[in-house]
Amino acid sequence: MHAATMTNVERFQRRHKSGWLFRGHGCPKWKLETSLERASRRCGVSEVHYERAVWEEFRRHAHTYLSRVPLETDTLEWLALMQHYGAPTRLLDFTESFWIALYFAFEDAEEDCAVVALDRSSLAKKNAAFNYNDVLRANIDRGEYTDDFLYEDVPFYTNDRLAIQKGIFVFSLNLRRKFHDLLLQNQKVFTQLTVSAALFPAIRTRLNDFNCNSRVLFPGIDGYGRYFRNHTF
Repeated sequence: MHAATMTNVERFQRRHKSGWLFRGHGCPKWKLETSLERASRRCGVSEVHYERAVWEEFRRHAHTYLSRVPLETDTLEWLALMQHYGAPTRLLDFTESFWIALYFAFEDAEEDCAVVALDRSSLAKKNAAFNYNDVLRANIDRGEYTDDFLYEDVPFYTNDRLAIQKGIFVFSLNLRRKFHDLLLQNQKVFTQLTVSAALFPAIRTRLNDFNCNSRVLFPGIDGYGRYFRNHTF
């Protein structure tokens, strides 16, 4: 779907208001791809080996930079921490808010951007018998529990940005398959709204009216600095 008017944007948001996850893309041609996929491809190393190496090194040295680090058993929190600080991971960021996803799509775009909507009910159901911290750890360390499903989760302890941005992580347990291929193979229900660059002035106004900007989404001086990328006086 292509949005040529704000009415189309609002209609898309209302149609997918409940039970959907959203992700903003600065370019409509982008596939759903993790930072681990991009980094391993750029470095010419398999995702499995690349993740395992980054996983070990980051956990070894994180305590020298941070006053608090997750417990050894909190695998998902470790991955979320790595993601937060820019390390490549298998986690793909989504949000429960269409408008927050639109902000991330629009923030640095100079041409058309896009918002992807994913029906969360089409993702794998969380198995109460599984401890996903243990499952993820065994999958990273030994390749156990590999399947072709996609899962969603958040760590028990979140950070301020994840909470404010209403963030959700979607991930797979099979790094030998591309995320987008697994999405198509499993017939996940997803759609995309392409947003015309002609709407950017109206979107800027609407998002600021909702207080959906970097001053709110990125607490601290870095968010305040980013705010001026899309602020009109």
